[in-house]
Amino acid sequence: MKLTFFLLLAFFSSVNLASVASEPLVMPISGASHLEVINQYEAPLTEYGAGHRGVDLEAPIGTEVIAPVSGEISFSGQVGYRESITILFGNSFRTSLEPVCSEFIEGTPVLAGDVIGTVCEPDISYQWHCEFTCLHFGTRTESGYFSPLALLGVLAPSRLVPLGDQALG
Repeated sequence: MKLTFFLLLAFFSSVNLASVASEPLVMPISGASHLEVINQYEAPLTEYGAGHRGVDLEAPIGTEVIAPVSGEISFSGQVGYRESITILFGNSFRTSLEPVCSEFIEGTPVLAGDVIGTVCEPDISYQWHCEFTCLHFGTRTESGYFSPLALLGVLAPSRLVPLGDQALG
């Protein structure tokens, strides 16, 4: 398990994800900036551990949600206690947005910037993890989750540094 985590960390640290995806993503709310993210991505320590597998943008109920990338709807429906929509793009990349109510069905092609739904009220059993209503924006590959900001081109690549005295020198 530790080796898998290290290999994933090494991969995502050395690859510019924006260059791997077929095109850079745009924010899923028209006019929004990466500076408006209210909750950042937080990687879990283990595959099923606690974490925040995406970023959140404050978004009142009814806010239009746009496709952050061109691709194909791979899922539209309920997950947990909220509606969700997922777009497949590039070489097995996926981006998911929730809570989003949409009329789109699996297999529908979309273009970046197309309105794909609206932020909607989740089931009464859902516990918001934001102070105000928000849109959760996540990205993943078959290898795992990562921050969508990496595909917006706004994150500097991380660098591995040695531990101990060598790290200071």
